Amino acid sequence: MTVVSSPSLEFSSLESALKHYFGYDSFRPGQRQIIEKALRNQDQMVVMPTGGGKSLCYQLPALLKPGLSIVVSPLIALMQDQVQALEDNGIAATFLNSSLSGIELRERERAILAGEMKLVYVAPERLLNEDLLAGWMSQVYVSAIAIDEAHCVSEWGHDFRPEYRQLQQLRQWFANVPIMALTATATERVRQDIIAQLALNDPQPHVSTFNRPNLYYEVRSKQKQAYRELLQLIQQRTGESGIIYCLSRKRVDELTGKLQLEGISALPYHAGMDNKTRAENQRRFIRDDVQIMVATVAFGMGINKPDVRFVVHYDLPRNIEGYYQESGRAGRDGEPAHCLLFFGAGDIKTVEFLISQKVDPASGEPLADEQRIATQQLRRVIDYAQATECRRIIQLGYFGEAFPGNCGNCDNCLNPKPIEDWTIEAQKFLSCVARVNQRFGMNYVIDVLRGSKNQRLLQNGHDRLSTYGIGKDRTADEWKMLARSLIHQGLVDETSDGYSVLQLNELSWEVLRKQRAVAIAVPPKPASTSTNTTTAHDTEQVEALFQRLQKLRKRLADEQSVPPYVVFQNASLREMAETQPLNETQFAEISGVGSRKLEQYGAVFLAEIRAFRQEHGLSLEPVRSGAIAARPSQPLPEPTLYPAETHLHTFKLYQQGLKPFEIAEERNLRLSTITAHLAELIEMGYDVPLETLVLPDRQERIIAAIQVVGADSRRKVRDYLGEVFGYDEIHLVIAAWRRQQAATKTNR
Repeated sequence: MTVVSSPSLEFSSLESALKHYFGYDSFRPGQRQIIEKALRNQDQMVVMPTGGGKSLCYQLPALLKPGLSIVVSPLIALMQDQVQALEDNGIAATFLNSSLSGIELRERERAILAGEMKLVYVAPERLLNEDLLAGWMSQVYVSAIAIDEAHCVSEWGHDFRPEYRQLQQLRQWFANVPIMALTATATERVRQDIIAQLALNDPQPHVSTFNRPNLYYEVRSKQKQAYRELLQLIQQRTGESGIIYCLSRKRVDELTGKLQLEGISALPYHAGMDNKTRAENQRRFIRDDVQIMVATVAFGMGINKPDVRFVVHYDLPRNIEGYYQESGRAGRDGEPAHCLLFFGAGDIKTVEFLISQKVDPASGEPLADEQRIATQQLRRVIDYAQATECRRIIQLGYFGEAFPGNCGNCDNCLNPKPIEDWTIEAQKFLSCVARVNQRFGMNYVIDVLRGSKNQRLLQNGHDRLSTYGIGKDRTADEWKMLARSLIHQGLVDETSDGYSVLQLNELSWEVLRKQRAVAIAVPPKPASTSTNTTTAHDTEQVEALFQRLQKLRKRLADEQSVPPYVVFQNASLREMAETQPLNETQFAEISGVGSRKLEQYGAVFLAEIRAFRQEHGLSLEPVRSGAIAARPSQPLPEPTLYPAETHLHTFKLYQQGLKPFEIAEERNLRLSTITAHLAELIEMGYDVPLETLVLPDRQERIIAAIQVVGADSRRKVRDYLGEVFGYDEIHLVIAAWRRQQAATKTNR
């Protein structure tokens, strides 16, 4: 068994340390591996999406290693949030920034020198101050350095900050100290730039999936009624926090004023406001005193609020990377959230104007390379907004991650467009790309196909190509729709250096050789407004208790002058409402309840839960710990067997949204082993919906086979069905069938 020690405590495993300090029973995907490498003092490049648990990757090692860990952070508000959350867990942490007085700074430096702190958050420009480096910091044992928001180092990133470039000096000052660079968004090019700029030593890269399955992505046409649609969305989500992004400060102020006149609790946030007002508005939003924050996309909010339920881009974002990060501020707690983008042609001109303002501050000359790259990034946003494919194919593809499509949680997947065979058109398009020697972009190729008299085209002699004019039967918009789909499906490549040149790949040649068909989603003629079809599934009683616990949390937070999520996150409150613990042992099993939280809040929350149950005539006798009730729609008998620890570990990962193969990778087990765990959990009565694992039509065929050959042998069922069925899916259906048979006998 691994023994992990800290100056005053010893833990039998990393999980026991995690539970003690942070209240969680298990790590999220990737966290454990990163933490183990951090404890081995290795440099690391960590790319983990918002809400994936990046902070824990450097916080827990800091507590388990001797000395001080330095965290570089670009925003004052973000530092304060992080430190406040750590302090509420009983962890010694502090920050050094311009918001502190001289007296406060000296007191904090004294505490650091005295060894009273484990983590210190500091801005890059302050960390690299020569007086600081040569002064008290030279007297402290620094065990690790974490650089948060590391994409700010790269000019290829969406939020480049010149002061971050100076961090390359850290390697000179702290030659043997391990450095961990962390970011939520970075393409391969940006990752390599970060590694080079920070001079990371043989970094151990970790790139998590960029998929956030709890986020519903939707794009709506920005018509005259857009404001009414926005207002309706907010009114439907009374009491839920939301962020609305706009392109300009003027739009922020105008929209905030209109919402306030409608009785909506909204405040503005942009760089044109004074620091005090902006900080106060953010504080009120984080503490749930105000429902809506209206902000500019150009200014990073740096908030650490986990329960934002919707993010609306009222104007067009400038690039996919920025949109991914801004929309990713929704649902950091893992609960369902809505990301809505209004797309209007007028916004394109606004962004193009902003791009034209990228000039050299000294000479006033246009920064041609930056403008070219920014223009290409804008075109990708437009392609995303106009796409008919699964939104996640495009988002994840931008970061180099393949996604099969049909995510089931975006407007295009929930409201699919008719699929048409465009193989012949695709062959014409790709053939034209080849004929122009793969040296031009989408619009040029379309001009050739449609027989344009464009002067450039004629000068190049491309009016003499065999593909010239063969696409006159399709409109330019139809060809653009096909081109976007080919790019999104990976059937043709597009360069990312700002020139957007189309290039054929192996799949392109398969299409041209008639070895691969091409189907695309074609939007229907009548325009329709899609809506999020996510429905609530909690019983009225659970929801009532959940709201009551939220009010208790808000009161406690106000008394301590901290944001509500510092007390408990929504996921913890939801679990309390669903399981309704009645003693400290059960309360300690709630995710997010560590020893400090149990001591601080256990009694008051248990009292509230007991009072609620008493008011509703429910028993106050604790039920057996570990039993999970069946869904109301399935009156199944209580399980008589309880799973082993390894099964519960699998179940927790499944509840976090991981698919069986992802659980297998995370746990380094065979897929068949994970499937066996899930099958046994289903048979015991645990809430593992079969439809999430086996398609309904295949369930029906397996059940039909069971009725013929019985459920005693998976091999007999498979022999009956044929090799197109796998043992794993048969195992799962047999488990569900047996459970249902047991329920039928019990309910007779």
